Amino acid sequence: MAELHIVGSLVGAKDFEESSLFCKWQLITDDGRPDNKRWMLLEGNASGQTQVDVNTNSEISVWATPLDIHYSTTTIHGWPKFACQVWSQDEHGRNILAGYGFCHIPTTPGEYDLRVCCWRPKPQSWLEYVSSFFLGTYPQLKNPDLIWRQDDRYRLNTVTTGT
Repeated sequence: MAELHIVGSLVGAKDFEESSLFCKWQLITDDGRPDNKRWMLLEGNASGQTQVDVNTNSEISVWATPLDIHYSTTTIHGWPKFACQVWSQDEHGRNILAGYGFCHIPTTPGEYDLRVCCWRPKPQSWLEYVSSFFLGTYPQLKNPDLIWRQDDRYRLNTVTTGT
C-alpha cells in the first residue's frame, strides 16, 4: 500500500476586501464519494478551521495553521484536493462569506508554495445586489461540492475575491 504525507501550513490570506478573516478547510479524497474507500486517513485531520485574524491595518491576514495529514491508498484515483471557504467576521460576531477556493495537492514529492485563488458567487438579482451592498451578505452555494467539482461550476457567475 502506498502512503501520502501532507505536511505544511495555512499561512494566511491577502487581497480580500474584508478584514477579520478565517478559513474553513478540508481535504477531499475519492472525488468526495463516500462509497469509495480507496484513501484511508491514518493520522491527522482531513478538515479544520483557522482562528480569526483581526487585522485593521494590513491587507494580509495571518493564520499560520499547521497541517500534518497521513493517508494510505491502493490507487492514485481520487487524489486529494484542498478546498477552502474564507469567511469574515464582523464586529457583531456574524460570519460573512468572503470566498471559496480549491487546488490539487501536487503528485510529486517536494516543497511547494500553493496559492488558492478565491471567488464568490456574484449577486444575480436586484435584491441580492442591494442586500450585498447594504448588509454585506453575499450569495452562498447551496451545495459546497461545487467548490471543487467541475460538473456545474461553469454556469456560475463569480467575482474574484483574493488568495
